Amino acid sequence: MSKPETMGMPTTRHGVVPANRANLYYELRGAGPALLLIPGASGDAGMYAMAAEHLSRDFTVLTYDRRGNSRSLPPAGWEATTVDEQADDAAALITALDLAPAHVFGNSSGATIAINLALRHPGVLRTVVAHEPPKIGTLPNRDEFLAQLRDRMDAAVKAGGYGHAMDDFHGWLTGPDDADIDAADLRQRVQANGENWIRRELGVVDRYDPPAELVARRTTPLVIGIGTTGGTELHTALLATYTEALRQLAEHLGARFLSFTGAHVPYQTVPDTFAAELGGVLLAAGEDGGR
Repeated sequence: MSKPETMGMPTTRHGVVPANRANLYYELRGAGPALLLIPGASGDAGMYAMAAEHLSRDFTVLTYDRRGNSRSLPPAGWEATTVDEQADDAAALITALDLAPAHVFGNSSGATIAINLALRHPGVLRTVVAHEPPKIGTLPNRDEFLAQLRDRMDAAVKAGGYGHAMDDFHGWLTGPDDADIDAADLRQRVQANGENWIRRELGVVDRYDPPAELVARRTTPLVIGIGTTGGTELHTALLATYTEALRQLAEHLGARFLSFTGAHVPYQTVPDTFAAELGGVLLAAGEDGGR
């Protein structure tokens, strides 16, 4: 079920496990308290590979391909998704691998899933860190923002297909030198995941509004995180507004609000710094309840 990979790096164990009526590909590194890393739009386990090597010194790091992406093939007849379904997948994966209770970090769309997980699956969790939930779902003009992005993606698909659209999206989000998809095999997987994101997730996962009754009952320590830099020119210009939007989200959820070094994908651009900061946050959040 698993196969070690050794090239001077900590051993990586990987396999596929049934979870919530899907077959999810996963990778495990290291030893210690469990830490699940949830990828964002079109991403997979490979997005976290560099940071996972650093984090595996202190944690059992679990990364995975979300359903319909890369090596987690779409279930038969699956045509739509919800944030609840994505969070249920994550909880089922933690349980299937006997890793509960686990810390969780989610980025971008993965941050939205992580918030849902914190509200609905406290029994399998220690602490949840949601880093930069999508601007679509948090900025005051989110419907306008979504419409513009939808139009851009539709035009990119028409011009060059889903792979071209994903290149355009990642360039728009983090810039042309986006380190998270430099590896050729990872870039190919991300491009191939474009159809899943555009058809099933865009405008769904990124527009989740946590129900008030679940927020009121939250017990899992929760942190909302933001980068200290914007990345592209557009996102740098939006940083102040976005920071305030996430601050308000944290207040609404009763969560801590913290800054992380870097922009949208610090686990790729500054993986050693990111690992050190995240490790410290997890310890601190466990001590103060994430409030």
